[in-house]
Amino acid sequence: MKKITDLWFASYLRSKGFELVDFELKHRGKGIYIFEISDEEYKKLRIEFFKSEVSKVKQIMEELKDLVY
Repeated sequence: MKKITDLWFASYLRSKGFELVDFELKHRGKGIYIFEISDEEYKKLRIEFFKSEVSKVKQIMEELKDLVY
């Protein structure tokens, strides 16, 4: 079981068919998403995510947000 705070990666896991087991609310707008996933699968998918277009979009959005904060 993995606890994930990265909303983008949690979304990526959902898009790959992994079911959300539970979640915890850290504070308004921030959460911890809990998935049943092995360490091996997690590592493989994390690397896959960083190579994906989704990760590139995430980085660009964070850079744009930095401009206005």
